[in-house]
Amino acid sequence: MKKSVLLFVSLLLLPLSVATAGEARKIIEKVQSQYERMTDARIEFTQSVRFKVSRAEQSIKGTLLFKKPNRYRIETEERTVVTDGVTSWSWNPQNRQMVIDNYREETHSLSPEQLLLSYPKDYFSTLIGEEALGPVNTYVLRLTPKDDNSFATAMKIWVSKDWLIRRVEITDINGAVTTYDIESFVIDTKVSDNQFVFEAPAQAEIIDLR
Repeated sequence: MKKSVLLFVSLLLLPLSVATAGEARKIIEKVQSQYERMTDARIEFTQSVRFKVSRAEQSIKGTLLFKKPNRYRIETEERTVVTDGVTSWSWNPQNRQMVIDNYREETHSLSPEQLLLSYPKDYFSTLIGEEALGPVNTYVLRLTPKDDNSFATAMKIWVSKDWLIRRVEITDINGAVTTYDIESFVIDTKVSDNQFVFEAPAQAEIIDLR
């Protein structure tokens, strides 16, 4: 799975009179508390990428299912990535190729755990304002990496007043900007464990890296 792996909806900036790291920390803590209370979720999203050199843009819709701990299913037109926390499957329907590997947490750089737990510790957080994403009012936080060698050179997250992440914008070391807009976020759907195991379709080319 690529560094920027699928996750977080529109536009209207409203400045706050005071924007401090302390306020950002309180918002992140409330998001973390919301996450700790949920057992699973289904997220419908749009991923948009804007490349620095070519200025080309591309967009794709997808679905993310997750269930604690460490179980994910990410589906787009181009690829399906599934993990049960032990094994990971990556299926490319265009070339009918499946890559099977051991699950590695660092490959899921936008997993809920990574975003809510690791990122706040690895980044300086600042509240920079509020923004309306359609009918949803959100806080906008800027996250700056503490490590100069971080893949993400800058990140912004939009958090709604019910303490759910609604958009994530990541600028990587190559200058590409990837944005994840959440269109639907449904908590505690009682998703089956079967969703986090993937069997190779007929006549698939299998590359087993375990």
